[in-house]
Amino acid sequence: MMNTRTLRSSLPALLLATLVLVPFLDKAFTMDDTVFLFEARHALTDPLHPTAFEMTWEHAPERVSKIVPTGPVMAWLLVPSILAGGAEWLAHAVQLVMLWAAILATVSLALRLGLAPVWAGASGLMLAAMPAVLGMAGTAMPDVPAMALGVAGIERLVAWRDERRAGQGIAAALLLGLAPLARTHLIALLGVAILLLIGDLFTRADWKKISRMQWLPLAAAPLFTLVLSAITRDVVPGAGNIVQAAIRYSSIYKLASNTFAFAIHWVLAMAFALPWTVLRWRPILRRYWIILGSTAGAALLLRIAQGDDAPYWLAPVAGLGTAALVDVLVDGFQRRDGLQLTLGLWLFLPLPTAIYLQLPAKYLLASAPAAAILVARAMAERPRIGRIVLAVTVALGVILGAAILRADSAFSGFSRVAAETLIAPAVKSGQRVWYVGHWGFQWYAEKAGARYFTSTPPYPAIGDLVVSSVNSEPSLEVEEMDALVRLRRIEDRSPGGRIMSREAGAGFYSNFWGYLPWAWGDDIIDAFDLWMVKPGEQRSNSSPEGR
Repeated sequence: MMNTRTLRSSLPALLLATLVLVPFLDKAFTMDDTVFLFEARHALTDPLHPTAFEMTWEHAPERVSKIVPTGPVMAWLLVPSILAGGAEWLAHAVQLVMLWAAILATVSLALRLGLAPVWAGASGLMLAAMPAVLGMAGTAMPDVPAMALGVAGIERLVAWRDERRAGQGIAAALLLGLAPLARTHLIALLGVAILLLIGDLFTRADWKKISRMQWLPLAAAPLFTLVLSAITRDVVPGAGNIVQAAIRYSSIYKLASNTFAFAIHWVLAMAFALPWTVLRWRPILRRYWIILGSTAGAALLLRIAQGDDAPYWLAPVAGLGTAALVDVLVDGFQRRDGLQLTLGLWLFLPLPTAIYLQLPAKYLLASAPAAAILVARAMAERPRIGRIVLAVTVALGVILGAAILRADSAFSGFSRVAAETLIAPAVKSGQRVWYVGHWGFQWYAEKAGARYFTSTPPYPAIGDLVVSSVNSEPSLEVEEMDALVRLRRIEDRSPGGRIMSREAGAGFYSNFWGYLPWAWGDDIIDAFDLWMVKPGEQRSNSSPEGR
């Protein structure tokens, strides 16, 4: 994978990713980072069973193996950060390295699939400039590592197909086996791998020439996944596993909202549908009935998901995304371009997660390398306009990606400030502090010495302090508890970018909040209240401290 030609073609993308992400290395932990950080902390004492412990993620403590439908990969990657005291910069540096690996593997794969070095390099730039990729590279979640493992495994498999070296086959099996243990839906990547191993799907000779030996990496990959899953599973009686956790949070009732989100993400968060449409606007417009039908279908999905309150103005955006996805497959079939058809099917890899609790843009990172290569191939066919499309797409993608990182930095950073301001001093003075809230705030609250206020005993005693969050998914309605007196509030209402705001319609990490990856807003970013347990007294109406 690594050679002079690959490195030279990848260099612009590597530099771009580095320039965008280095300023955010010290960004506070956010959202689901906390789960994987807790797993990494547990892995220090039990490295083979990162989920074999209890934490509170909803209302009461339970085994992490029952709530996390992912394997041990991210926990292991975060161990250096935990050893360094939970250093944010180190966790994000690991993500940057994994993004570098994904860029190198994507460019190398593009070269092996026949793209000229300049356009292979363009695929790397497209990947590095995707807003969702940049946004997730600023977290401690497993989506960037899953993407890197997946595309590196595919690249090694194609190398094995073409050159048949043992090391290539072994690497392909290990990488493709590890990828589903970072994000479970990457198990479907094995289907794409089968098609790429065949070669040209429209050539009968390619179907016939495959020997049994060539299938060995693909036979070994799922076996490796199963064996490692068995070794690292939580062995306590009654514990959960990856499949059970995924089923727990899955429902057919999520299908409408998540399917709509899938189409929207390809337009707004993944920088694919817009450049593809610009490059192929004539054939897409000729099939105008697909755009119209997709828009109507998107509106119907919104109606099912949200009723009258749905953002119907986004239906044409979803229609465009669907039309672009359909065009990839139809054009590949009509031109008998087996490679385009295979890469097009790769784009649908996240779709099985449509029955899950949510389908945020991060789940599409598994398909980001395929999208980048597809657009680069289309640019290579029309190089004059392709260069313009590349420049505009990269520029806009970087702007949106940086805006997502900046907005998340404000959101997550305030949680860190709240823990440092409201919790740490009280704990240091000898007071017992409890907290209510999740996401990054949960990590910083516990790091500062607070204990989670659950729906099960023990409960706070008279004189104890409680710190609650407004937006970080609090599990208890603290304001309804008469025994608590509010002593202080800090909040941030600074106008600016929002990535998790129902009012602005932004839900970068969860389409349950909204379908936009970023939006401008002046609503509250978050607020944190400091309470004291004093039975019988009235709650305070103390004015908040703004920020």
